[in-house]
This record gives sequence, C-alpha cells and structure tokens, in this order.
Amino acid sequence: MSNASLLLFFLPGLSGAVHAQRTFDVTIADSTYHMKQYWFVLYTTGPDTTAMDSTTSADLLQAHLNHQDMQAKRGLIVMAGPFDGNAAGWRGLLLYDCETREEVEGYLRQDPFVKAGRLKYEIQPWWGAVGTRLP
Repeated sequence: MSNASLLLFFLPGLSGAVHAQRTFDVTIADSTYHMKQYWFVLYTTGPDTTAMDSTTSADLLQAHLNHQDMQAKRGLIVMAGPFDGNAAGWRGLLLYDCETREEVEGYLRQDPFVKAGRLKYEIQPWWGAVGTRLP
C-alpha cells in the first residue's frame, strides 16, 4: 500500500485535538507529511433554474469567473473546477486556504452565481499534504 493510501486510512481517525489546529506533521514509514486543513466547497445546482438569455448568462458567468480569479490571485482558492453534467447536480468544486468556515462562506455569499440563486454550496474541512500536486 502506498504512503498516500495510508494517509487516507490514517486521517479519519484523527483526534479532536488535532482538528483544533490547522497544521500537523505525520510520519508514515520513512516519509513525513506536513498536513494542513483546507476547506472543500461543493457547488450544486441552486434553486433558480429558470432560463435566461444568452447575454445575461454570459455576463453572469464572466462575473462568477472574475470573482473566483480575484480570490485565486490572493491565494484563497488553491484549486477549482467544474464537473461535467451529472444527475447529482454537482456543478463544481473549490478548495480554499482560509482560517475559518465563516471566512469561506463570506466569499461564497459574494459569488454572483450564488447571489443569483444559480448555485448553492456545501463546505467541509479537508486535510491535505502541503505541496501535493496533481499529476
């Protein structure tokens, strides 16, 4: 079993004391990982699914992307992307590097898609090894 797989098994058993801090180190075999708490956001289809004209839709999308780009440039969003069409209504995910859930929620409430009722969201704490990169 790889060290990354071991991390997935190890993390659910963390004590409440570790969850009170945002970072900790864990050593598995001969590797030490610096773990950090991020905030996983799942965007889902919002309550307003009424059709809108293409110009309004394009303007709203551009405002949404600008809002996220501004946060990414400030280092608040460290990963983001949309989902392909699916029956679950999942629209996109964001990974925030912020201190608190309330901080993340403040940014999400300002998202033009959320304000327009096109998206809603769920926020969950998520632990990742600092420096982990997608292949």
